[in-house]
Amino acid sequence: MRQALRILFIYLIIIGLAYAMLYFIPLKFLPQSLNFSNPDLITNQQDSFEIISLLKQDSLLIEPEDTLVVAPVKEDTVIVANFLSCPSKFLSQLKLFHDKLSNAHKHKEVVRILHFGDSQIEGDRITEHLRERFQERFGGSGPGLNCILDPQRMNPSVWLDNNDNWQLESIYDRNRDKSRNTYGLLGQYALIDTALVGEFKISKSPWAEPHAKNYQRIKLFLAPHSDSVIIKGSIKNTEVINDTLPLSSNLTEINWLFSQVSPSILFQIKSNKEVAVLGVALDSISGVAVDNIALRGQSSPLLHRTNADLFKAMGEQLNIGMIILQYGTNIIPTETSNYGFYRKILAKQFDLLTEYLPDVPVLFVGVADAAKSIDGQTESYKHLVDLRNTQKELALQYDFAYFDLYEAMGGAGSIVKWTEEEPPLALTDYVHFSRKGGEKAAEYLVTALWKHFDDLYQMNDSTFVPLDSLQLWKN
Repeated sequence: MRQALRILFIYLIIIGLAYAMLYFIPLKFLPQSLNFSNPDLITNQQDSFEIISLLKQDSLLIEPEDTLVVAPVKEDTVIVANFLSCPSKFLSQLKLFHDKLSNAHKHKEVVRILHFGDSQIEGDRITEHLRERFQERFGGSGPGLNCILDPQRMNPSVWLDNNDNWQLESIYDRNRDKSRNTYGLLGQYALIDTALVGEFKISKSPWAEPHAKNYQRIKLFLAPHSDSVIIKGSIKNTEVINDTLPLSSNLTEINWLFSQVSPSILFQIKSNKEVAVLGVALDSISGVAVDNIALRGQSSPLLHRTNADLFKAMGEQLNIGMIILQYGTNIIPTETSNYGFYRKILAKQFDLLTEYLPDVPVLFVGVADAAKSIDGQTESYKHLVDLRNTQKELALQYDFAYFDLYEAMGGAGSIVKWTEEEPPLALTDYVHFSRKGGEKAAEYLVTALWKHFDDLYQMNDSTFVPLDSLQLWKN
């Protein structure tokens, strides 16, 4: 009998201890917190690798749902005009930006606009027309910041030639050398190997917009280099540049000002160690510059892959007045009722952007209409509104402006109409714009910006006198 009582007593103690552990030490494993892949998340084989790659390579960006901190909805006045939604903070920044543009000539400075985007803006599409309209209104000229290599001849705004000693490194290349980590603002750079002579030539492009054809100031940006670098430049076989740069652990900027408008210059770069050229800026003496930074096949600017110090340093040297982000093309084939994964990826990029370039106004250009063939009929993707809403809500949450390109071009079905126009405004893939379509999209955005400028100052366009870029060079 005593033995039975002892067993019962021990049994009760064990049950009590187990209950206490469950009560005071909550179990972290909860089956309902597991996130299994949605089989409907990826429906397009061509783009499936891209989305899977985003989820794997950017795994640090994807937080478990139960750890997501949802920011409280803040009260704000959002001014909407011509499909451009502007929160109050952005409008304050926009006024300061306008003041910088209006005084650029007086201060003899160049104020820059960075236009980041995917293949929708590749080859300077859309950007070239934004640049021309801004330079018409606020002065300035030149094609802006570019990579010195253009192997596919996609940029109509500047003519670039090079010898075969260069290697192009792109941030979106899956086979990129991750050990170097020397990506700056452009997300790509030109690499010349040890003891080789790298040559590249810059010339005015006959296909450039009128203002973009003319440049007079050239800035070359080099990544940190472990040996001295010799840079030579020639115009029609006459040497005009012969500089030797010491080794440097920081960003190096070389700045040349030419009396000749749009000189055609052959550069030679040589060092006993490899040299990475991060970009070349072709500008006027003052006014506005608009830079095209296109990352083909990407859903975000991939800022987490850049070198933060180089990115910030280039930003400080380039006097950035505004940033335009234009992404979404590569998410279009992903049909899902929940774009939370994309929201998180964008949010991480927005955080980095506001860290790297603080107090710079950001304008997000939303996804355009796109279509696919369904049972022999070409129809717009029905989920584009959900994707658009995700972009817009997040942009406004970060006090970015949002331009609704989807609605501006006519909403559902508009891409089909654009393709049927003569000349066509869109390509037959029913996703990308033609050059003419890029011009129309740029005009929509410029009209909206001008409207907000005018409402801020309660004055019309006649108040602003466009500066002839040639007049700037005579000062």
